[in-house]
Amino acid sequence: MIAAIATPAIASAQAPWRQVYRDSDVRVLFDTASARLSSPGTWTTVTSWDYNRPRVLENKKSYTRLVQRVQLRCSPVRVKRVRSTVYGANNVMVRDEGEVDARDQAAMAWDRPRSSTAAANAFNSICGVVTRKARPGAAVAPKPAASKSAASASNR
Repeated sequence: MIAAIATPAIASAQAPWRQVYRDSDVRVLFDTASARLSSPGTWTTVTSWDYNRPRVLENKKSYTRLVQRVQLRCSPVRVKRVRSTVYGANNVMVRDEGEVDARDQAAMAWDRPRSSTAAANAFNSICGVVTRKARPGAAVAPKPAASKSAASASNR
């Protein structure tokens, strides 16, 4: 019982933004505090992609940071990008795409990140983090009590 109470305090002591990938072009940070299990096997995650060289949008505006909210499935890795905001110099917002409506999200296809890309590496790493987070005992959950009642019900 004491270990179950102490576990959340230890978990919350970690920094919420965690680097999950880095190469010569991009650094990807994952907001661990905002990760939510939205349905069985599907996580809502927020990432920040910080580029070393400016990227250019179709409207010719440049940006160096992309912040995305993504629906993420981990087995196999698939994503639905549901919100994107890009920032330029001095963290000035260049464009906010807004949140994709929930009905439209349901109709969106699950994209597979191309293998050996920053996206594939970053989302694979994030899947490792969220699946560890979801393991029994990783956080306080009412499951042990439900398991006991299910076990006692099956013994009757």
